[in-house]
Amino acid sequence: MNSRNLFRALTKPLFIHNMCKRQKSYKVVKRPDPSSLKMPNLADAPSIMDIIKEKLRLNGPLTVAEYMNIVITNPTEGYYMKKDVIGETGDFITSPEISQLFGEILAVWFYAETQKMCSGKPLQIVELGPGKATLLIDILRVLNRYGYKASDLSLHLVEISSTMQLLQANRLCATHKETGLELPYNHEGETASGIKVYWYNDLKKVPKNFSWYIAHEFFDVLPVHKFEKTEKGWREILIDLDENGKLQYRIAANETQSVKVLVRPPLDAGDRMELEISPRALGIARQLANRVDQHGGLALIADYGHNGDKGDTFRAFHKHKVVDPLENPGEADLTADVDFSQLRISASMTPGEENYAVVVGPVKQTEFLERMQAAVRLQVLLDNVNTDEEKEKIKAAYEMLVDPKKMGERFKFMAFYPSAMAPILQKFPPLGFSTLK
Repeated sequence: MNSRNLFRALTKPLFIHNMCKRQKSYKVVKRPDPSSLKMPNLADAPSIMDIIKEKLRLNGPLTVAEYMNIVITNPTEGYYMKKDVIGETGDFITSPEISQLFGEILAVWFYAETQKMCSGKPLQIVELGPGKATLLIDILRVLNRYGYKASDLSLHLVEISSTMQLLQANRLCATHKETGLELPYNHEGETASGIKVYWYNDLKKVPKNFSWYIAHEFFDVLPVHKFEKTEKGWREILIDLDENGKLQYRIAANETQSVKVLVRPPLDAGDRMELEISPRALGIARQLANRVDQHGGLALIADYGHNGDKGDTFRAFHKHKVVDPLENPGEADLTADVDFSQLRISASMTPGEENYAVVVGPVKQTEFLERMQAAVRLQVLLDNVNTDEEKEKIKAAYEMLVDPKKMGERFKFMAFYPSAMAPILQKFPPLGFSTLK
């Protein structure tokens, strides 16, 4: 008997014995009655606060950016994922919802500035965070007057909320459907006039063609890191639990990675003691600048913001009132004013850089609208209504947009042009951003 057979002979009885012992230890498991099974109840899903507490337990204090990201974009409980939050019955209202004049003026601006470079056909209209799609509807109405046909246009919406995607599709499209994972867009549709509409969850997936890029009240909801200057240098503001289990701010004892990466010249220029920086905002500004410069088009940003003179603007809105952003997370809109000086730095590097664009602005909303002759359009709207009540509503809406104490000064406009447009803009200054002589 060779060694291999000898090994088999010696181990076989033991193997059989062990198998027998295992077989004797097996238990018969009775399957449950299907009628007794219960489907998961969405009401039993963890709340945003539960998710935050678990994150704190596992990883320690959160940055403000991490907190905003959880509250706003959590797949099931995120603020923008669950319901329509825009309008009189929601938590805030936007300029397109206040007056049709706003979207019409933006359409005129895009069209007029495009004529300085080309015919603008075919054209992609790309909107980041389209809300209820009201702005797009107003823009399309104007483009129809300018002779654009369905074959000249396509709409590309960057939207992460499936709830908002469905709302937008129902307002824009005659037909629409979800698409498979193999496509860059996750939803597609077609307007009654035949314009193709596509939805994406990331700007990077939008085709790189000649485009009008619109970012209206988009940058202000992108997560920000908050910093404070101390005797030991810049330190990050974090969010933690107090002894009563409530959320509170605390300042990091040491430099966080965000301080090392983000707080450096020129972003920390000036004498500010507080600073808010959004890496995602800087990255998207670079993308827009690069797309406009390399593939043609225009980008227009309109948002709450400042030009680098504020540092603590993080807040929340609930039922149109400012509330504590750390109370009842998921029930209020979280926002921080856009630092337009940072967007300019990110988008307007030296010529030859990958992300070079001509940047104009910011200018106040009241200045932009008045320079675009919004008052003339207002009079047309007033002439086309019959009752005093309707006229007063139109006037009140216009005042909301331009009154410095309301939206007129708090909202700012900034635009990106291709670098090749620099000499043309010297001769024909950007409409809305310069006073006509």
